[in-house]
Amino acid sequence: MDNMLIVQCLSSLIASVAFCIQFNIKKNHIIVASIGGLICQLIFSFMEMNNISETLNYFISASSISAYSEFMARRLHVPVNMYLVIAIIPLVPGRYIYDAMITLVGGDTSGFITQAMQTFGIAGSIAMGVFAVSSVVRVFRTIMKLGI
Repeated sequence: MDNMLIVQCLSSLIASVAFCIQFNIKKNHIIVASIGGLICQLIFSFMEMNNISETLNYFISASSISAYSEFMARRLHVPVNMYLVIAIIPLVPGRYIYDAMITLVGGDTSGFITQAMQTFGIAGSIAMGVFAVSSVVRVFRTIMKLGI
């Protein structure tokens, strides 16, 4: 299992670097953004090893990487999306989308609906994780500006 974790994390790092190049991220930000993808995969894998429910796993992983992106963006004075989009790539439920399409093409409508609902649940968990952290940061920044 340890070798599998190393392979998954290394693959996420390489994929994140590739997306940085694809999205024309400046060279001095590629490392920080790619490390976000590595951290994302690491958190996801550890939680998966501890048998955390899939939906909660995606939510916590997305929340963690969103917090990382917020912190690094503030520290390096760049938009949060630059780090967040790259770091969240390992969480994209591509396998589930593929399985849903294969089921649909195979003619199993009820299987497709089940797969599609699972995919939408995962996507919703990711979105809610990002939204939750973004909202907390925005409220905190507003409170700090107002001096409350």
